[in-house]
Amino acid sequence: MKKVIFLFIALFSVTVSAQQVPISEYVEVVELPNMAKKQIFDSSKIWIAKSFKSANSVIQYEDAATGTIIGKGNMQFPCQGAWSCMARKDDLLVFTIKVDTKDNKARISFNDMSLKINTKGTTKFVAAGQEFQTVPEKDNEVIQAGLKSVVKDFKNGIQTESSNKDW
Repeated sequence: MKKVIFLFIALFSVTVSAQQVPISEYVEVVELPNMAKKQIFDSSKIWIAKSFKSANSVIQYEDAATGTIIGKGNMQFPCQGAWSCMARKDDLLVFTIKVDTKDNKARISFNDMSLKINTKGTTKFVAAGQEFQTVPEKDNEVIQAGLKSVVKDFKNGIQTESSNKDW
């Protein structure tokens, strides 16, 4: 029993002492050959509507002339591994997403990010819904990988939407 308690304390102290860093902004330019700005803009709005629960509450600003869409969104914390996913199942990454479009490409930016933890209810250790703008460095890397996956989904969704117009 003493070994178990010692192991728990040792792991806890390593976790507590992990260096906190701000959640990094993520920006990626997506090449979309043979697609006009308007087509990318319209397809981006459709992708947002399909990817988020309510496009009306996500999209805060849109301007077809400049090709810009800005919205507020969230996603489940992009955990990696069984233990991490069990511990983070109720955590959300909250962000502002901006899509800038022009002919043959789109730039997707995620910023103003925070991690909203324990969104399902209060526990002994953490109150429900606390938000943090800093996370351990390893979590920041996991978040960046998760956002990269969202951009990949965006690109696939835009290209699929474009090809569906030829039915």
